[in-house]
Amino acid sequence: MNDLSIFNWSLKRTLLNVSDPIERAKITVLFIVFLLNFPKLALSVTDHLISHSYDKLIGDSISFLVSIVVIKLLLSRPDIVKILIHVALIAITSYVMRHLFFHKISIPIMQHIFMAMTFSFYGLGRRWGILYCSIFTVSMCLALINRGSDFTVLNSQYDNHTIAILIIGINFIAIAASHYYFYTVLYGTLNEKKILNEELQLTVKSKTDFLSTMSHELRTPLNSVIGMSNVLLNDKPNKEQKENLDVLKFSAESLLSLINNILDFNKIDSGKIELESIPFDISTLIRNACAGFGAKAGEKRLNYHVQIDTQIGKQQVIGDPTRLVQIIFNLVSNAIKFTQKGMVEVRAIIRRKNQDGIVIRFSVKDTGMGISPEKQKIIFEPFLQASKSITRNFGGTGLGLSIVKHLLEQMGSKIMIDSEVGKGTRFYFDIKYATTELTTTTVKEIKQKEVNIDQLKILLAEDNAMNILFMKKLLSTWNAQIVIAENGEEAFRLANENYFDVILMDLNMPVMDGYNATKMIREIADSTKSNVHIIALTASASDEVREKIEECKMDDYLSKPFQPEELKVKLQIVQERIANFNSL
Repeated sequence: MNDLSIFNWSLKRTLLNVSDPIERAKITVLFIVFLLNFPKLALSVTDHLISHSYDKLIGDSISFLVSIVVIKLLLSRPDIVKILIHVALIAITSYVMRHLFFHKISIPIMQHIFMAMTFSFYGLGRRWGILYCSIFTVSMCLALINRGSDFTVLNSQYDNHTIAILIIGINFIAIAASHYYFYTVLYGTLNEKKILNEELQLTVKSKTDFLSTMSHELRTPLNSVIGMSNVLLNDKPNKEQKENLDVLKFSAESLLSLINNILDFNKIDSGKIELESIPFDISTLIRNACAGFGAKAGEKRLNYHVQIDTQIGKQQVIGDPTRLVQIIFNLVSNAIKFTQKGMVEVRAIIRRKNQDGIVIRFSVKDTGMGISPEKQKIIFEPFLQASKSITRNFGGTGLGLSIVKHLLEQMGSKIMIDSEVGKGTRFYFDIKYATTELTTTTVKEIKQKEVNIDQLKILLAEDNAMNILFMKKLLSTWNAQIVIAENGEEAFRLANENYFDVILMDLNMPVMDGYNATKMIREIADSTKSNVHIIALTASASDEVREKIEECKMDDYLSKPFQPEELKVKLQIVQERIANFNSL
């Protein structure tokens, strides 16, 4: 709008300076309406000259000057279009009022009323539209009451009927042009919105596909690193080797945590986070989740404590253990990261317990740098940290606390903070869990039984050489029998030619992926072969992947990277089922 001068007479140039399509429509329609005043004025002047009504030429001259001024202002100052619309509507209102009460009601007057009522809504919005429409409606009713049956098609304003008809026709053109233009712009805008929504959906899909691919590409090598670390740690290393392996494992798990945060933020952003409701032991869960931080705290010579209410260990609860571990992991990781001396303490205490369930308060306290009150307002926002130097000095994505906040909100809780600069920080939250008494065989019971799996015949469908090496070493420690297939097509061929107890099926493989291989295996004529227990190995644990796993009729899945004990328990469950079936 700043590029226009008082000498501008180009509508096209004016519209180039207006970005909003609705505003462009208002300017265009107002321009058309006042431009059509000139042929109407020419016809009006002709009529007045023919009828020798010279006194009426003064009104025509005023109308001409007003039209020129309005058009000039509209083209040079489009930002005042609403003011000009008001001016135009006020002029039409005074013109209509004069003719309603002092002349006969005519088609041109009705056209002016209809045009003004329509444009008041289009140009000024609902409130002004209602106001102007109310004025015209009330005035029309009063005029009809006042005039009674004295209603004619053409009034005495124009003596020549041909000219009057032409003016009526021009008014119809103005009305039709206004509606047509606004209709075009309105539906054009809606169509643009539809196209933008389709493009947005494609962008979101591309983003999801990209994150899924990146998840697979990052988790796959991490599976080998974490897996081999676990295998080597179980191979009775000496003290120095164990320390090095602990550091390696912790670093890999920290990297995995960052990857999970990025992927989970994307899920939260798209509203796709879903919480599980499964039974678990909070005491064991927290101790296992916090155990890995001991080495990191030891490196910084911090006093690291994990205190759990003794009554918690006696009670099983129902909730989402994975998300709770993620929350604890993020908070403890931050506490150790930002504490240079002193201590880090993790606590879980029972606040309330009754028939409805149990309320547990979790807290993570440190003696670190602390957070100022003004910074406490922004640290839970994604990608924001307390200061710009934090990312430079300590690293991190700035997503951890944001994810903690959103996960707790989904759990019906809220993250709270007590902090003082230079003295430390305490994050805490309360979660209410339903309690349960488990009667089915638990993972703990299976571990206690130490079910032998050396009789299992396992087919591993995996294309990554490092993962194959890791799985061979892992399964060999359990004396399990293993056959390797390096793509889905080979997996189907081997499953069709041999009897296996379990197939560990990677989902992303060359030649044929795990989904199609599973579908083909399920169609094998031999029911023993087609009903083989298939466990999906996936580096992407998204909801879409889980749905596809269910559609393919896979029996279970394991997310990479996984702990060796997780796989062992799943294999022990299969071995128990086989043993129970054989005993029948």
